[in-house]
Amino acid sequence: MNKNKRFLKKFVILAAIIWLAFVVRIHGLPTTSQDYNAFLSRWFDSIKTGGGFSALKNSMGDYTQPYLYLLTLGTYTDINKLFYIKMISFVFEIMVAFYIMKIVNMKYKNEKIGYLSFGILLIIPTVIFNGSVWAQCDIIYTSFVIGSIYYILREKPITSIIFYGVALSFKLQAIFILPLFAILLFKNRIKIYHLLLIPITYLFLSIPSLIVGRPLKDILLTYLNQSSEYTNLTYNAPSIYQWFTSSFFSNTTLIGNIGIMFTLVVVLSIIYVSFRYIKVIKYENVIELSLLFAVIIPFLLPRMHERYFFMADIISLLYAFCFPRKLYVAIIIPLVSLFCYFPFLYNTSIDSIVDLSIVLFVIIIDLICTFRIHLINEIKLQKI
Repeated sequence: MNKNKRFLKKFVILAAIIWLAFVVRIHGLPTTSQDYNAFLSRWFDSIKTGGGFSALKNSMGDYTQPYLYLLTLGTYTDINKLFYIKMISFVFEIMVAFYIMKIVNMKYKNEKIGYLSFGILLIIPTVIFNGSVWAQCDIIYTSFVIGSIYYILREKPITSIIFYGVALSFKLQAIFILPLFAILLFKNRIKIYHLLLIPITYLFLSIPSLIVGRPLKDILLTYLNQSSEYTNLTYNAPSIYQWFTSSFFSNTTLIGNIGIMFTLVVVLSIIYVSFRYIKVIKYENVIELSLLFAVIIPFLLPRMHERYFFMADIISLLYAFCFPRKLYVAIIIPLVSLFCYFPFLYNTSIDSIVDLSIVLFVIIIDLICTFRIHLINEIKLQKI
Protein backbone atom coordinates (compact mmCIF):
# COMPACT_ATOMS: atom_id res chain seq x y z
CA MET A 1 0.00 0.00 0.00
CA ASN A 2 1.50 3.35 -1.04
CA LYS A 3 1.90 6.25 1.34
CA ASN A 4 -1.13 8.20 0.09
CA LYS A 5 -3.48 5.23 0.55
CA ARG A 6 -2.05 4.49 3.99
CA PHE A 7 -2.50 8.10 5.01
CA LEU A 8 -6.08 8.14 3.71
CA LYS A 9 -6.88 4.89 5.51
CA LYS A 10 -5.45 6.24 8.78
CA PHE A 11 -7.30 9.53 8.35
CA VAL A 12 -10.64 7.80 7.75
CA ILE A 13 -10.24 5.47 10.75
CA LEU A 14 -9.24 8.24 13.15
CA ALA A 15 -11.93 10.59 11.81
CA ALA A 16 -14.55 7.88 12.36
CA ILE A 17 -13.36 7.34 15.94
CA ILE A 18 -13.39 11.10 16.61
CA TRP A 19 -16.91 11.40 15.18
CA LEU A 20 -18.18 8.56 17.37
CA ALA A 21 -16.49 10.15 20.38
CA PHE A 22 -18.25 13.43 19.63
CA VAL A 23 -21.61 11.67 19.30
CA VAL A 24 -21.08 10.10 22.73
CA ARG A 25 -20.56 13.59 24.15
CA ILE A 26 -23.60 15.26 22.60
CA HIS A 27 -25.92 14.41 25.50
CA GLY A 28 -23.64 16.18 27.99
CA LEU A 29 -22.98 19.34 25.98
CA PRO A 30 -26.04 21.33 27.19
CA THR A 31 -25.20 20.59 30.85
CA THR A 32 -24.08 23.57 32.91
CA SER A 33 -22.11 22.85 36.07
CA GLN A 34 -21.67 25.03 39.12
CA ASP A 35 -18.12 25.83 38.01
CA TYR A 36 -19.33 26.95 34.61
CA ASN A 37 -22.06 29.20 36.01
CA ALA A 38 -19.95 30.68 38.79
CA PHE A 39 -16.66 31.11 36.97
CA LEU A 40 -16.15 30.16 33.33
CA SER A 41 -19.28 31.83 31.97
CA ARG A 42 -18.59 35.02 33.92
CA TRP A 43 -14.93 35.11 32.87
CA PHE A 44 -15.97 34.71 29.24
CA ASP A 45 -18.49 37.55 29.53
CA SER A 46 -16.00 39.80 31.33
CA ILE A 47 -13.41 39.27 28.61
CA LYS A 48 -15.97 39.92 25.86
CA THR A 49 -17.34 43.12 27.39
CA GLY A 50 -13.82 44.21 28.29
CA GLY A 51 -12.65 44.22 24.70
CA GLY A 52 -11.15 40.78 24.24
CA PHE A 53 -7.42 40.50 24.84
CA SER A 54 -7.23 44.01 26.34
CA ALA A 55 -9.44 42.72 29.20
CA LEU A 56 -6.64 40.42 30.33
CA LYS A 57 -4.89 43.34 32.00
CA ASN A 58 -7.42 42.94 34.81
CA SER A 59 -7.40 40.28 37.51
CA MET A 60 -9.82 37.59 36.43
CA GLY A 61 -10.35 34.35 38.30
CA ASP A 62 -7.59 32.06 39.51
CA TYR A 63 -6.66 30.32 36.25
CA THR A 64 -3.39 30.94 34.47
CA GLN A 65 -3.05 33.14 31.41
CA PRO A 66 -2.85 30.46 28.67
CA TYR A 67 -6.34 29.19 29.46
CA LEU A 68 -7.67 32.73 29.48
CA TYR A 69 -6.18 33.18 26.01
CA LEU A 70 -8.24 30.26 24.80
CA LEU A 71 -11.38 31.78 26.33
CA THR A 72 -10.52 35.12 24.77
CA LEU A 73 -10.30 33.67 21.27
CA GLY A 74 -13.86 32.47 21.67
CA THR A 75 -15.10 36.00 22.37
CA TYR A 76 -14.19 36.97 18.81
CA THR A 77 -16.59 34.37 17.40
CA ASP A 78 -20.35 33.91 17.45
CA ILE A 79 -20.07 30.37 18.80
CA ASN A 80 -22.19 29.60 21.85
CA LYS A 81 -19.85 30.07 24.82
CA LEU A 82 -20.81 26.81 26.57
CA PHE A 83 -20.25 24.84 23.39
CA TYR A 84 -17.00 26.69 22.69
CA ILE A 85 -15.57 26.00 26.17
CA LYS A 86 -16.43 22.31 25.93
CA MET A 87 -15.00 22.07 22.42
CA ILE A 88 -11.67 23.40 23.75
CA SER A 89 -11.50 20.31 25.92
CA PHE A 90 -12.56 18.05 23.04
CA VAL A 91 -9.74 19.33 20.83
CA PHE A 92 -7.20 18.49 23.53
CA GLU A 93 -8.84 15.12 24.11
CA ILE A 94 -8.02 14.35 20.48
CA MET A 95 -4.48 15.60 21.05
CA VAL A 96 -3.90 13.36 24.06
CA ALA A 97 -5.42 10.40 22.20
CA PHE A 98 -2.95 11.05 19.39
CA TYR A 99 0.03 10.95 21.77
CA ILE A 100 -1.34 7.90 23.57
CA MET A 101 -1.52 6.15 20.20
CA LYS A 102 2.03 7.15 19.32
CA ILE A 103 3.37 5.94 22.67
CA VAL A 104 1.54 2.61 22.34
CA ASN A 105 2.80 2.23 18.76
CA MET A 106 6.36 2.58 20.05
CA LYS A 107 5.87 -0.64 21.99
CA TYR A 108 3.70 -2.71 19.67
CA LYS A 109 4.42 -1.27 16.22
CA ASN A 110 0.92 -2.37 15.30
CA GLU A 111 -1.51 0.16 13.82
CA LYS A 112 -4.60 -1.73 14.99
CA ILE A 113 -3.45 -1.63 18.61
CA GLY A 114 -2.65 2.05 18.17
CA TYR A 115 -6.16 2.76 16.88
CA LEU A 116 -7.55 0.80 19.82
CA SER A 117 -5.65 2.95 22.31
CA PHE A 118 -6.80 6.11 20.51
CA GLY A 119 -10.42 5.04 20.73
CA ILE A 120 -10.30 3.81 24.32
CA LEU A 121 -8.80 7.10 25.50
CA LEU A 122 -11.73 9.02 24.04
CA ILE A 123 -14.29 6.89 25.89
CA ILE A 124 -12.67 6.86 29.33
CA PRO A 125 -15.58 7.99 31.52
CA THR A 126 -13.73 10.80 33.29
CA VAL A 127 -12.45 12.13 29.97
CA ILE A 128 -16.06 12.38 28.76
CA PHE A 129 -17.44 13.85 31.98
CA ASN A 130 -14.56 16.24 32.70
CA GLY A 131 -14.90 18.10 29.42
CA SER A 132 -18.31 17.59 27.82
CA VAL A 133 -20.32 17.61 31.08
CA TRP A 134 -18.31 19.57 33.65
CA ALA A 135 -16.69 21.97 31.14
CA GLN A 136 -13.38 21.54 32.94
CA CYS A 137 -9.99 21.76 31.25
CA ASP A 138 -7.83 19.16 33.00
CA ILE A 139 -7.33 17.51 29.63
CA ILE A 140 -5.21 20.46 28.47
CA TYR A 141 -2.33 20.15 30.91
CA THR A 142 -2.62 16.35 30.75
CA SER A 143 -2.25 16.36 26.96
CA PHE A 144 1.02 18.26 27.25
CA VAL A 145 2.23 15.92 30.01
CA ILE A 146 1.52 12.91 27.79
CA GLY A 147 3.27 14.69 24.92
CA SER A 148 6.20 15.32 27.20
CA ILE A 149 6.38 11.62 28.09
CA TYR A 150 6.29 10.73 24.40
CA TYR A 151 9.21 12.99 23.57
CA ILE A 152 11.23 11.62 26.48
CA LEU A 153 10.66 8.14 25.09
CA ARG A 154 11.76 9.44 21.71
CA GLU A 155 14.90 10.85 23.39
CA LYS A 156 14.01 14.45 22.57
CA PRO A 157 14.56 16.06 25.99
CA ILE A 158 14.28 19.69 24.90
CA THR A 159 10.89 19.17 23.25
CA SER A 160 9.80 17.11 26.25
CA ILE A 161 10.69 19.83 28.75
CA ILE A 162 9.00 22.52 26.64
CA PHE A 163 5.82 20.43 26.57
CA TYR A 164 6.08 19.96 30.32
CA GLY A 165 6.58 23.70 30.77
CA VAL A 166 3.39 24.31 28.79
CA ALA A 167 1.57 21.78 30.99
CA LEU A 168 2.69 23.58 34.14
CA SER A 169 1.66 26.88 32.57
CA PHE A 170 -1.92 25.61 32.37
CA LYS A 171 -2.31 23.77 35.68
CA LEU A 172 -0.17 23.28 38.76
CA GLN A 173 -1.34 19.65 38.95
CA ALA A 174 1.23 18.88 36.25
CA ILE A 175 3.76 19.07 39.07
CA PHE A 176 2.72 15.55 40.15
CA ILE A 177 4.92 14.21 37.38
CA LEU A 178 7.93 16.41 38.20
CA PRO A 179 9.72 13.66 40.20
CA LEU A 180 9.98 11.67 36.97
CA PHE A 181 12.17 14.42 35.55
CA ALA A 182 14.31 14.33 38.69
CA ILE A 183 14.99 10.64 38.03
CA LEU A 184 15.69 11.35 34.36
CA LEU A 185 18.11 14.06 35.44
CA PHE A 186 19.98 11.74 37.80
CA LYS A 187 20.13 9.07 35.08
CA ASN A 188 21.49 11.59 32.55
CA ARG A 189 18.45 11.39 30.26
CA ILE A 190 18.08 15.15 30.59
CA LYS A 191 20.50 17.90 31.56
CA ILE A 192 19.99 20.36 34.38
CA TYR A 193 20.02 23.31 31.99
CA HIS A 194 17.07 21.73 30.17
CA LEU A 195 14.97 22.40 33.27
CA LEU A 196 15.44 26.14 32.74
CA LEU A 197 13.04 25.75 29.84
CA ILE A 198 10.19 25.25 32.32
CA PRO A 199 10.16 28.80 33.78
CA ILE A 200 11.15 30.22 30.38
CA THR A 201 8.09 28.56 28.81
CA TYR A 202 5.86 29.87 31.60
CA LEU A 203 7.14 33.43 31.10
CA PHE A 204 6.93 33.17 27.31
CA LEU A 205 3.27 32.21 27.53
CA SER A 206 2.68 35.19 29.81
CA ILE A 207 3.86 37.72 27.20
CA PRO A 208 0.42 38.50 25.67
CA SER A 209 -0.98 39.41 29.10
CA LEU A 210 2.11 41.46 29.94
CA ILE A 211 1.74 43.36 26.67
CA VAL A 212 -1.83 44.41 27.47
CA GLY A 213 -0.79 45.52 30.96
CA ARG A 214 -1.20 42.64 33.39
CA PRO A 215 1.40 43.05 36.19
CA LEU A 216 4.14 40.41 36.16
CA LYS A 217 3.71 39.97 39.92
CA ASP A 218 0.09 38.87 39.46
CA ILE A 219 1.11 36.31 36.86
CA LEU A 220 3.95 34.90 38.96
CA LEU A 221 1.79 34.62 42.08
CA THR A 222 -1.13 32.80 40.42
CA TYR A 223 -0.35 29.39 41.90
CA LEU A 224 0.54 30.82 45.30
CA ASN A 225 -2.81 32.58 45.42
CA GLN A 226 -4.57 29.36 44.43
CA SER A 227 -2.95 27.46 47.29
CA SER A 228 -4.42 29.82 49.88
CA GLU A 229 -8.00 29.35 48.66
CA TYR A 230 -8.51 25.85 50.07
CA THR A 231 -8.28 24.80 53.72
CA ASN A 232 -10.13 21.48 53.93
CA LEU A 233 -8.08 18.30 53.95
CA THR A 234 -9.94 16.99 50.90
CA TYR A 235 -12.53 18.13 48.39
CA ASN A 236 -14.26 14.89 47.39
CA ALA A 237 -10.90 13.38 46.47
CA PRO A 238 -10.51 9.62 47.12
CA SER A 239 -7.43 10.32 49.20
CA ILE A 240 -6.07 9.21 52.53
CA TYR A 241 -7.76 12.21 54.17
CA GLN A 242 -11.16 10.58 53.75
CA TRP A 243 -10.07 8.56 56.77
CA PHE A 244 -9.43 11.66 58.92
CA THR A 245 -12.81 12.85 60.18
CA SER A 246 -13.10 16.41 61.47
CA SER A 247 -14.43 15.18 64.82
CA PHE A 248 -11.10 13.49 65.57
CA PHE A 249 -8.73 15.76 63.64
CA SER A 250 -9.85 19.36 64.04
CA ASN A 251 -6.39 20.82 63.39
CA THR A 252 -6.42 20.49 59.61
CA THR A 253 -3.35 22.69 59.24
CA LEU A 254 -1.20 20.34 61.33
CA ILE A 255 -2.54 17.22 59.60
CA GLY A 256 -2.03 18.88 56.23
CA ASN A 257 1.58 19.79 56.98
CA ILE A 258 2.31 16.27 58.20
CA GLY A 259 0.75 14.96 54.98
CA ILE A 260 2.97 17.19 52.84
CA MET A 261 6.09 16.00 54.66
CA PHE A 262 5.03 12.36 54.39
CA THR A 263 4.36 12.78 50.66
CA LEU A 264 7.82 14.27 50.22
CA VAL A 265 9.39 11.31 52.02
CA VAL A 266 7.53 8.81 49.83
CA VAL A 267 8.42 10.65 46.62
CA LEU A 268 12.09 10.94 47.59
CA SER A 269 12.12 7.23 48.43
CA ILE A 270 10.82 6.33 44.97
CA ILE A 271 13.37 8.65 43.38
CA TYR A 272 16.18 7.09 45.43
CA VAL A 273 15.36 3.44 44.71
CA SER A 274 14.85 4.26 41.03
CA PHE A 275 18.23 5.97 40.84
CA ARG A 276 19.88 3.23 42.88
CA TYR A 277 18.49 0.12 41.20
CA ILE A 278 17.42 1.04 37.67
CA LYS A 279 20.54 1.00 35.55
CA VAL A 280 19.00 2.36 32.35
CA ILE A 281 15.62 4.10 32.23
CA LYS A 282 13.56 2.18 29.68
CA TYR A 283 10.12 2.59 28.14
CA GLU A 284 8.44 0.51 30.85
CA ASN A 285 10.19 2.43 33.64
CA VAL A 286 8.95 5.77 32.35
CA ILE A 287 5.33 4.59 32.10
CA GLU A 288 5.37 2.87 35.49
CA LEU A 289 6.99 5.77 37.33
CA SER A 290 4.63 8.24 35.66
CA LEU A 291 1.59 6.39 36.98
CA LEU A 292 3.10 5.91 40.43
CA PHE A 293 3.67 9.63 40.87
CA ALA A 294 0.38 10.63 39.22
CA VAL A 295 -1.69 8.53 41.63
CA ILE A 296 0.38 8.46 44.84
CA ILE A 297 1.02 12.20 45.13
CA PRO A 298 -2.63 13.38 44.99
CA PHE A 299 -3.58 10.44 47.23
CA LEU A 300 -1.19 11.60 49.95
CA LEU A 301 -1.30 15.38 49.56
CA PRO A 302 -3.92 17.38 51.48
CA ARG A 303 -6.49 19.73 49.92
CA MET A 304 -6.85 17.73 46.72
CA HIS A 305 -9.98 17.85 44.56
CA GLU A 306 -11.57 14.84 42.90
CA ARG A 307 -10.37 16.03 39.48
CA TYR A 308 -6.72 15.93 40.53
CA PHE A 309 -6.57 12.21 39.69
CA PHE A 310 -7.41 12.98 36.07
CA MET A 311 -3.82 12.62 34.89
CA ALA A 312 -3.62 9.22 36.61
CA ASP A 313 -6.79 8.17 34.76
CA ILE A 314 -5.04 8.84 31.45
CA ILE A 315 -1.65 7.35 32.33
CA SER A 316 -3.32 4.22 33.69
CA LEU A 317 -4.31 3.42 30.09
CA LEU A 318 -0.66 3.56 29.02
CA TYR A 319 0.19 1.38 32.00
CA ALA A 320 -2.35 -1.23 30.91
CA PHE A 321 -0.94 -1.36 27.38
CA CYS A 322 2.57 -1.55 28.83
CA PHE A 323 1.65 -4.29 31.32
CA PRO A 324 -1.44 -6.06 29.88
CA ARG A 325 -1.91 -8.23 32.98
CA LYS A 326 -2.62 -5.01 34.88
CA LEU A 327 -5.63 -4.10 32.75
CA TYR A 328 -7.75 -3.85 35.88
CA VAL A 329 -5.69 -0.84 36.99
CA ALA A 330 -6.87 1.12 33.94
CA ILE A 331 -10.45 0.17 34.76
CA ILE A 332 -10.50 0.82 38.50
CA ILE A 333 -8.60 4.12 38.69
CA PRO A 334 -10.86 6.01 36.22
CA LEU A 335 -14.00 4.50 37.76
CA VAL A 336 -12.94 5.61 41.25
CA SER A 337 -12.39 9.09 39.87
CA LEU A 338 -15.73 9.07 38.05
CA PHE A 339 -17.75 8.11 41.12
CA CYS A 340 -16.07 10.95 43.01
CA TYR A 341 -17.34 13.40 40.36
CA PHE A 342 -20.98 12.64 41.07
CA PRO A 343 -21.39 14.42 44.44
CA PHE A 344 -20.34 17.73 42.87
CA LEU A 345 -22.06 17.27 39.51
CA TYR A 346 -25.29 15.65 40.69
CA ASN A 347 -25.36 16.37 44.42
CA THR A 348 -25.19 12.69 45.37
CA SER A 349 -23.98 11.42 48.74
CA ILE A 350 -20.28 11.70 49.56
CA ASP A 351 -20.38 8.70 51.92
CA SER A 352 -19.10 6.30 49.26
CA ILE A 353 -15.90 8.30 48.75
CA VAL A 354 -14.40 6.73 51.89
CA ASP A 355 -14.87 3.29 50.34
CA LEU A 356 -13.49 4.55 47.03
CA SER A 357 -10.38 5.84 48.78
CA ILE A 358 -9.83 2.36 50.24
CA VAL A 359 -10.17 0.82 46.77
CA LEU A 360 -7.63 3.29 45.41
CA PHE A 361 -5.31 2.56 48.33
CA VAL A 362 -5.40 -1.15 47.46
CA ILE A 363 -4.53 -0.30 43.84
CA ILE A 364 -1.63 1.86 45.00
CA ILE A 365 -0.29 -0.98 47.15
CA ASP A 366 -0.58 -3.25 44.13
CA LEU A 367 1.32 -0.75 41.98
CA ILE A 368 4.06 -0.44 44.58
CA CYS A 369 4.39 -4.23 44.90
CA THR A 370 4.61 -4.56 41.13
CA PHE A 371 7.21 -1.81 41.05
CA ARG A 372 9.19 -3.69 43.69
CA ILE A 373 9.04 -6.89 41.63
CA HIS A 374 10.28 -5.02 38.57
CA LEU A 375 13.15 -3.56 40.61
CA ILE A 376 14.12 -7.02 41.88
CA ASN A 377 14.12 -8.35 38.32
CA GLU A 378 16.25 -5.39 37.29
CA ILE A 379 18.78 -6.17 40.02
CA LYS A 380 18.90 -9.85 39.00
CA LEU A 381 19.61 -8.90 35.39
CA GLN A 382 22.45 -6.65 36.49
CA LYS A 383 24.08 -9.56 38.32
CA ILE A 384 24.04 -11.84 35.31
